[in-house]
Amino acid sequence: GRMRKWLSVFVLFTALPAPQAVAQVLWNGAAYGMSPAQVQARLPQSQVPDSPDELAGGESEGLRMDDVELAGHRFQASFFFAGDALAQVTLSQLAAREGAVDRQVFEDVAHALEAAHGAPLATDWRHEPFERRSQEWQVDGARIQLVLIQAGTGSFVNVVHQVRPPDAPPPVRLQP
Repeated sequence: GRMRKWLSVFVLFTALPAPQAVAQVLWNGAAYGMSPAQVQARLPQSQVPDSPDELAGGESEGLRMDDVELAGHRFQASFFFAGDALAQVTLSQLAAREGAVDRQVFEDVAHALEAAHGAPLATDWRHEPFERRSQEWQVDGARIQLVLIQAGTGSFVNVVHQVRPPDAPPPVRLQP
């Protein structure tokens, strides 16, 4: 399906500052270490956001893509860059909705990711100090984390695509 296609592209970079010789494809052909111009060349619908977000590590949202469809739901894709190098892609649910609906979104996306990549490597569900559910997959050295957070009346679903930390054990490949 469409999700499998995301990870079918491998791009070789000769002068990548990261230790990997092969650039990890994070999402939809956008690979770790790509510049904003390279991402835009791959995904022309991506635009520079008016008010960019920033991650805790200081990475800045250099590009954004609205109206991404995932498992029948609408998401916004945010491309976070460390300097000029793509570090993370986050898909966030666009509309803030009722909690029960977000649970359904989480389930739908979890099923789609499981269909594409097999059972998650890790699952976590906490209720304190607020409800937080997460599932995690490793795909060709990239890490996909699906997160549902519900705090008070607010709740959101995120799908985070990043390169796994270098000190993590190598991912187990289930498929040959």
